[in-house]
Amino acid sequence: MGDAEVLMNQHIKPDQDFPVKTVSALSLSVVVVLYLAHALPLYFYNVALPAILRHQGVDLRWIGMLSLLYIPWAFKFFWAPLIDRFYFKALGKRKTWLLFTQIALVLGVVALALTQFDYGLSVFVIVGLWISTFAATQDIAIDGYTVETFSESEYRLGSMAQSIGVALGSMIGGAATLWLYQLYGWQTALICLAAMTALTMLAIFQIKEKSNTEKIAKQPPSLIRAFKRPEMLWALALIVCYRVVEAPAMAMLNPMLIDQKWSLAEIGVLMSVIGAGIGLLAAVTAAFLLKKIAATQLLIWAGWARSLVYAVLGVAVLLGWFNQWHMLLGLFVVVILAIRYIAMTSLYAYFMHTSSKEQAGTDFTILVCFELLVYFIGGAMSGFLAKAFGYGNFYLILAAASVLSVLLSQVLIHKAKQTEQLT
Repeated sequence: MGDAEVLMNQHIKPDQDFPVKTVSALSLSVVVVLYLAHALPLYFYNVALPAILRHQGVDLRWIGMLSLLYIPWAFKFFWAPLIDRFYFKALGKRKTWLLFTQIALVLGVVALALTQFDYGLSVFVIVGLWISTFAATQDIAIDGYTVETFSESEYRLGSMAQSIGVALGSMIGGAATLWLYQLYGWQTALICLAAMTALTMLAIFQIKEKSNTEKIAKQPPSLIRAFKRPEMLWALALIVCYRVVEAPAMAMLNPMLIDQKWSLAEIGVLMSVIGAGIGLLAAVTAAFLLKKIAATQLLIWAGWARSLVYAVLGVAVLLGWFNQWHMLLGLFVVVILAIRYIAMTSLYAYFMHTSSKEQAGTDFTILVCFELLVYFIGGAMSGFLAKAFGYGNFYLILAAASVLSVLLSQVLIHKAKQTEQLT
C-alpha cells in the first residue's frame, strides 16, 4: 500500500472500509502487557516516587528535578532507526530489543531497591537514567511491533491496547507501589515492582512477528527518510496545534487540587486509581467509536468537548463552586481525564496510520517524541499563566485557545487530504 493511500484511509475512511480481519485476543493481550511493562517503572517515577521522597523529607526542588529523568523519552527518536535496523534474526526484529530492554529494566529496578540513597544522589540519578533510557528504548520496539502486527483496520485496537496498558501501569506502578511502600517500606515495594516487571516478560515469548517484518527495506530506516514524507509533516503540524493547549490544563490540575485542600492520598486515588479506571473505559469507548469514524474526526470531537469543559471549569472557579462543593473539582478532573484518554487513543491510531511499515518504530517514535516535546513546553508555561491570571481566568483562556486549536486542526486535516489527492 502506498503512502498516499494510507493517508487517504486515515482521514476519510472508517474502519469498515478496510478488509475485514479479526485480531486475536492473545495478540491484543500481548500488546496490553507490553505497554504495561514499560509503564510500570515510568509511573513509579511519575506518581509514587515524588510522594515517597517528600515523605522522607527531600526538598521540593530536588523532587521537581525528577523531570530531568524523562530526557531520554524526548530524544529517543535519535536512536529509533537503530532499533529498526539492527537485531538478531534468530530472535526476531522486535523480540530482540524487547527481551534485552526488559532484562535491563528488571536489573535497574532491583538496583534501585538495593541502593536508594545509601550510595549518594549520583548513584540514584544514574540508576534512574538507566531505567528511563531502557524504558524509552523498549517503547520504540513496542510501537514498531504494534504498527507492524495490526492491520490498518485494527489500529484502533492497537491504540486502545496502548491506552489500557498505560492506565494499568499507572495503577500498579504508581498507586500500588506507593501502597506497598507505606505498608512494607522501600525495598519490599521495589522488589515487588521488579517482580511484576519480570512477569510481563512472559508476553514477549508469545510474540509472533509477521514475515514481512524480516524483509530488508529498499532503503535503511532513517530520520531523513521520515521527514521527507508529507504525511509525517502534516502530523507534526497537527500535534503542535492540538496538544499545546492540553498540556497547560493538565499541568495545573494537581496544584489546583492542593490549593482546594485535597490531601495527597485523595489526589493519589483520584489520579492513579479512579483516573486510570476512567482511562480504561475511555480507551475502550474510543476503540468502539473508531470502528465507525476516522481517528481525526474523533480527535476533533474530543477537542470540542475539551473546550467546553475548560470553559465550565473556569466559570466554576470564578463563581466559587468548589468552595461549596469540595468533590465537584474531582468530577471535573475525571471528565478531563476521560476526554484526554479518548483524544490520545485517537491520536495514537492516527500515528499508526501515518507511520511507514518499513520503519514503523522510527516514524512512530518521531511523532511521540514531538508530541512529548510540545507537551513539556506547554506544561512549562502553565505555572506562569496560572499565577498571572488565576485558575479561573487561566482555564477560560485555555478554553478560547482550545476552540482556536480545534478550528486550525480541522484546516490542517483538510489540507492533508488535499495534499494526498495531489500525490
